Amino acid sequence: MRSKIQLLGCQLNKIDPETLKYFLQLGITDIQYNTPDIPGEATWSFEDIKAYKEKTESYGVRLVCIENVPIRFYDKVMLGLPGRDEQIENYIGLIKSFGKLGISYFGYHFTPTFVWRTSYDETTRGGARVSAYNEEAAKKNGNQVKYAARLDVEVPDPEEMWKNHQYFMKAILPEAEKAGVKMALHPDDPPVASTAGVARIFNSFESYVRAEKETNSKAWGLDLCLGCCSEMGGAKTVEQFIDYFGPMGKIFYVHFRDVVGEPYDFKECYLGDGNFDPARVMRKLKESGFEGYVCEDHVPIMDHDSAYGHRARAYEIGKLQGMIRMMEYDDAR
Repeated sequence: MRSKIQLLGCQLNKIDPETLKYFLQLGITDIQYNTPDIPGEATWSFEDIKAYKEKTESYGVRLVCIENVPIRFYDKVMLGLPGRDEQIENYIGLIKSFGKLGISYFGYHFTPTFVWRTSYDETTRGGARVSAYNEEAAKKNGNQVKYAARLDVEVPDPEEMWKNHQYFMKAILPEAEKAGVKMALHPDDPPVASTAGVARIFNSFESYVRAEKETNSKAWGLDLCLGCCSEMGGAKTVEQFIDYFGPMGKIFYVHFRDVVGEPYDFKECYLGDGNFDPARVMRKLKESGFEGYVCEDHVPIMDHDSAYGHRARAYEIGKLQGMIRMMEYDDAR
C-alpha cells in the first residue's frame, strides 16, 4: 500500500536546471521554492510568478509550494507599522496569484528578525560542519546568518506581536480560503523569547495551540519544522506537535531535520544523531493521519559538497525515502 506521505524538493531560491534534474534523478517531482528570486521590490506580479512557474515546470517538475517572501514585503505587517494595510493588499494579491496558478501551499513566518545562528563551524559526524546557536554568543556577536532582516525597530511585548499576527490573519485567511491556498506557519528559529528587541511568539507548542484557536480557518496550518520543535524541547515536544495537530489535518508539510540541544544552546546534525528518533517520528506522522509532503531541510556541510549541499541532501533524502518505503512494506504484510 502506497504511503500518502510524499517527498518535496525544497529550499531552492532560483531556477537551477541542474538541481531540478537532480531531484528528478532522486525520484522527486514536486518542488518548493524558498524566497525565490522573482523580481519585485514590494510584491511579485502575477505575470512574473506565472513565468517563473512555467519555466520551472518546463524541466519536468511541478511547483506546488512557495515558502517565504522577502521580509520587506510584510515587515510593517509584522511590526505593526504605518503602511501595513498596503502590504496586506499586496500579500492578498500573491495569494490570489498562487491560487490561480495552482500553487497550493504558501509558507510564511512571523519573525522580522529572521533566523539566527552564531556559528557555522561546529562539527558533527566525520568532521562535517553544522550551524549552531548559543544565546551568550548571540549577545556578544549578533547573528551570523546573512539575510535582509528588519533590525531597526523593537517590539519587546509579545502581546503586541500577537495583535499584529491576528490583524494579518483576519485580513488574509478569508482570501486564502477562497483561493484554495494553505498558509503554513514556520516556527521561530531559534525558539527563544526575543532577538534584536523583537519578541518571538511562535516558540512553543502552546503558542501554536493559541494560533490555531485564533485563526480558526481551514486555510491555516503548520509548516512543521521538526528541527525547531526539537529545539523547543526535544523528542517530547516533536511528538506533542504531531499528536495534537496531525489528527486535526493541520500539518500541511514537514521540514524533517533535527538538532542536539535545546532553545538557547544547540547545533544541527545528521538525521538520527539528534534529539529524536526519525523512524519513530515518521511512523507517528503517518499514524496521526498526516498526508502530505516531507522534505530534508538544513543539512550538514560535507567535504567537497556544493553550496546547495547536493551530497548531504541526497543522503538525507535517501534516508527519508527508506523510512517511507519501510512503512509501506510493514503495512502491506
